[in-house]
This record gives sequence, structure tokens and C-alpha cells, in this order.
Amino acid sequence: MRFLYRWRYAAGILAAAVMLSGCQGGIPIISQGKAVEGYSLPQAMIVAATERNRYENIYSDQIWGVAVDDQGKTMESYMKEQVESFLTKLKTISLLAEEKEIQLDGAEQGKVAQLAEEYYQGLTEGDIAYMGATQEDVQTMYGEYCLANKVVTELTKDIDLEVSDSEAKVIELQQIEVWNEETANAVWEKTQEEGADFEAIAEEYSLNPEINVKLARGEGDSTLEEAAFALQAGETSGVIQTGQVFYIVKCINDYDEEATRERKAELEVQKKQQIFQQIYEEFAQTHSVTFADGFWDQVTFTGTDTCTSGNFFELYETYFPAS
Repeated sequence: MRFLYRWRYAAGILAAAVMLSGCQGGIPIISQGKAVEGYSLPQAMIVAATERNRYENIYSDQIWGVAVDDQGKTMESYMKEQVESFLTKLKTISLLAEEKEIQLDGAEQGKVAQLAEEYYQGLTEGDIAYMGATQEDVQTMYGEYCLANKVVTELTKDIDLEVSDSEAKVIELQQIEVWNEETANAVWEKTQEEGADFEAIAEEYSLNPEINVKLARGEGDSTLEEAAFALQAGETSGVIQTGQVFYIVKCINDYDEEATRERKAELEVQKKQQIFQQIYEEFAQTHSVTFADGFWDQVTFTGTDTCTSGNFFELYETYFPAS
């Protein structure tokens, strides 16, 4: 589940106590002993429908009965848990926004309203019947999601997130992987012969067909990484043993500028995620959000093929691109 997009990928806000009084009206949220009106069932169904249809498009509608663990938990049960976790985090961040007095400004509210209208107008009758949602419900959920992303930005904007080129450095390699030291030594000798074509040797002897690779700091085995990053462009390593595997690598580019820039952006996002996660967890310890027993029994991913909408989050990104 692209969990629910920025929790996992962009801002880390929505990764990684609710008592329902019927399908109509809101779900009361218990926060520090005070009941706060939360999401209605139709609002929850907007998220549920999106993930349901995204997974069915990839795996077909047969996925929901598949067991995902040794205890027989089905994919449908697992996905309900994921959606519940997302909505719990979303509501918790909404409460955090209230405490920190963070709100959407007029321009942001206007974009949310336009976004909700575009999304709702694109729904089919089957979509609407499955979700039970109105355009107002859609606007509420987009508003909550937008606000949550704003909370992350506001609470981390004054924190140093800079990542150095050294931390993010990415290099390009050609690699040979074998599982026998004697073979590795013999292959290395071939790479040292005058005029040797390293790539051709790799294609002949490497047990891993992926010859051309990019390696980033902190991504590979430490022994392999240390040897690879010590090379300059054009140089070949000796035999590198990592566990039961033996490598020989040739450095093609000792500084991939574009890949390093992209890696730096990824690491900055990760730092933002880690910092916000600490803020979130501390707040969540004193702000409990739970759904009432039976609420998710009203949600089913099977038995209908008339609901097909799965672009709730993709459409959001067109209005509010990840920075």
C-alpha cells in the first residue's frame, strides 16, 4: 500500500478512539477524555475504496480471500487494518494541528474545494453507492489530508535537514558475483589481463545477471561499500567477500551527480520523517484514537464490481505536488 502516499514516501506524516453510533453522523473520537467528532463511515469509505480498487487493478478481485499469515488472516482483514491505521494517524495529526493552531489558509481551502469537486464529479454512480459519500465528505477528507501535510511542514521547517554530498553519494559500478572463492580468484585474474573487457567477463561468469548497478552510501554491505567507494573511475577492485558471496567490481563513475542529487532529496525526506515521527509519537501517547467494535464490519471489499475509482491520492498530488 503506497501508504497513503506521503506517510511512506514524501513527508512521512500518515504511515508508518472511535465509537461509532451507527452509519450516519460522525465517529466520536476520544482524546484526553473529551469526545471529538471524527470521520463518518462514508468518509472512511473514500479511503477504503481507493485502496480496494488500486489493489484489485493489480491483483484482481480474488486477492481479498488470500491468507497473509500463518493464522489465516485474509488480505481483506489486513487492508482494513491498514486503512484504520491511516485514519487513526490522520485524525491524531488533525488534533495536533488544533493544539499547534495550524490551519489551512484561504488559498489552500480554495484548492481543496476545487480538488474535491473534480474528484467527486469524476465518480460513477457505482462509486458513490459503494462509498455513500457526498462531495462535502470528499472535501472534508482532502482538507484533513492537506492539513496533515501542512502540519509536517510547519513542525519541521526550522530543523536542519541538509544532507551532504558525501552522505548521499552514488557511484556506478559493473559487478561480478560468484559463490566460490577459487572461481572468484580465477575470474579476477581474467579482469587483470591486458585489454580485458570487464563487462563481457561479467556477463560470462557472474551468477547475478544484473551487471551494471548504482550503489549509494549506506545501501549495501559495509565491506562491499567500503571497497567500492575507495575506487576511482576505471579502477577494478580485488575479490571482495561478503558472507558466502564473492564480488569483483569495476567503478564506471565515482560520482553520479544526478543520482546523488536524487538520493540527497530522499535522505532529507527520511530525516523529516524521523523527526516528525518523534513529534507524532509523543503527542499520540496522550491522545488516544480508537474505532468502536463493529465499525469495520460494515466495510467490505468483496461482492461489488461497480466501484472503480482509485485516484483519490494521485489527484491530490496534482493540486499539491510533493516538495
